[in-house]
Amino acid sequence: MRSKLYEGKNLRPGARTLWEIQAWALRPPVETATNLYISARDRASACVESSFAAREAITDEHSLRARQAAVKEAFLRCIGGLPCEPSFVSAEVTSRTERGSFIAENTVLETRPGYYATCTVYLPKGFDSPRPAVLLLIGHTDEGKADPEYQYVSQLFVNAGFIVLALDPFGEGERFEHYDLPNDFQPIQGCSGEHDLMDWKFKLMGVSLARYFVSDALAALKYLKSRPDVDASRVGLTGHSGGGTQVSMLMLAAADEFACAAPCAYISDTKAMIDEGVDPDNEMIWPGSLQAGIDYADILLSMAPRPVTVLSNRHDFFPREGALRACAEARNVWERLDLPDPPELVCSESEHAYGETLAQAALRAFSRALLGKEITQECEKRFSFEPLAREELFAAKGCILKYKPHIRTLQREANELLARLRQRPRVSGNELSDKAFRLIDGGRIRPGEIRVYKEGICAPYAYFCIVFRSEPGIWLNAVLLRDMRLEDGPLPTNVMFWPGGVARIAEHSNLIHKTVSGGKQALILDLPGEGALLPAKLGGTDMYISWSTMYKLNSYLIQLGDSLAALRTRGVAAACEALKTSRMTSEDICLYSEGDMDKYAMIAALLCGVKAALSGNCQSYEEIVAGEFHDQTHTHAWALPGALEAFDSEDILCELKRRALLQ
Repeated sequence: MRSKLYEGKNLRPGARTLWEIQAWALRPPVETATNLYISARDRASACVESSFAAREAITDEHSLRARQAAVKEAFLRCIGGLPCEPSFVSAEVTSRTERGSFIAENTVLETRPGYYATCTVYLPKGFDSPRPAVLLLIGHTDEGKADPEYQYVSQLFVNAGFIVLALDPFGEGERFEHYDLPNDFQPIQGCSGEHDLMDWKFKLMGVSLARYFVSDALAALKYLKSRPDVDASRVGLTGHSGGGTQVSMLMLAAADEFACAAPCAYISDTKAMIDEGVDPDNEMIWPGSLQAGIDYADILLSMAPRPVTVLSNRHDFFPREGALRACAEARNVWERLDLPDPPELVCSESEHAYGETLAQAALRAFSRALLGKEITQECEKRFSFEPLAREELFAAKGCILKYKPHIRTLQREANELLARLRQRPRVSGNELSDKAFRLIDGGRIRPGEIRVYKEGICAPYAYFCIVFRSEPGIWLNAVLLRDMRLEDGPLPTNVMFWPGGVARIAEHSNLIHKTVSGGKQALILDLPGEGALLPAKLGGTDMYISWSTMYKLNSYLIQLGDSLAALRTRGVAAACEALKTSRMTSEDICLYSEGDMDKYAMIAALLCGVKAALSGNCQSYEEIVAGEFHDQTHTHAWALPGALEAFDSEDILCELKRRALLQ
């Protein structure tokens, strides 16, 4: 065998075992380090620059309205539109709690036919009607609207004469939809657990869970405005953390419905979020939003010329420097257009909370905007906070499923959406290939030249550790193994990839031996984020579970209109093309995959016209959506937004069989 590194020389023994080859393969050239994160950051930076230029072009009211309309349209497109025209079907006040200065009406809203949400409406005593109102959206907390933090905000506003509607979001408070009634048990981690579980299902079908948060909140707003004791022209919007996210989404989707807004502990900017590796929750991940040019300053501009107050904490994990930049940029637009009430930024010396300082700042801002006056010292002095017991704020016996066991759930919604997708005509041939190509953004595949960085002989094997680019900014790492007794000419190649990549060569020794002894060569491939290409941990997180490093990286890619699954599928396809152009293989290429990586092999085989030998040990996308539960440890590996909107798994398998590419 001839050396690739030393032309004209023969290969020399360089290892005794596959484990030693594995050790060499885990030391690729330094330029491959952190390439996945740097690529995502660079792509995001380009989108941020484009977005900034679009906002800089706002010079008059016409261009402002055009930008607002374009951003609204893009946002709704990113989340898959709204499930129906915002409205509410019915409202049932199930209990009342009275305190000295207010009455709390615990209410079950039918936000869409058969779909229910729980809320508490706080009514002030001693004020004339109709009154200005505030829609309060709740962040991540098991207690939902009964959390003392949100009770404080509600009571502060109602004490000043505002009507307040505090809404339980899906998966919190009284709205746990996976509740096990026979055992009186909630099997999923509270707070955002149901959010994550359901959002991945919806993203596979080309929509986002965010659309249901927006739909529920708009239905609650319609109910609030329909009340005779509410002045529909004077409604403000506020919420903290995940509630601040919901506020931002409503500002993007329906800013005209509100007289003012105060998002708390969410507003930052894309640069700060990515630079500091902040955890985005699933409903914050709007597919393609960065690609569409939506940045946080656009959220603030959506309210123009109505007043908006940004509430921030100095020690929050949402980066304050991003909030400062977003507010400054939005204020510049207000000033260029000579608009009244430019955005105000209020910061507290706190961690992540809607604390007293920020709540009072929101009250002062809303008093100016909705009452036309400053809040009086007398009003502030007479406020005394006393939280109600959780049971006093129950609208549905503590769990909506206990109150209405046969409600329409989001799981049912997902199943019905899946059924509609399955009714479409089956796709095959070139149409299927075109859809697969668009789904993974195949135009980015541009394999670079293969470069050998380590080579040698190990018993019967000749081995070559190689790197090459699959697309701009993305490296792949691999080991090519073949029988040392064969000549240098091209051989049939089995391209092998599995979780862990080259870090698991030794444990696959039997498979490799069978391949090489059968007259083929084996290419063991590290896909982005695997093996030697595993990125460093971001922000002290775990690598895989919870809001992990891989979750974060995938989140950034999804907002760029991409995904780690699509990027890895492009990597497999690029490996096939790189092998062909390097003359290191014959035309006979077969993809060997394991687990969820079967999904990459199926699509790459279709696009490249190569064979695939699948492990069969992975859930189809249809099974993930239809099943009540799925494991979320490796969602980054398989989450491919819009996959089921493009085709069924069976479509690809049938086409591979038809083309005799399924081995």
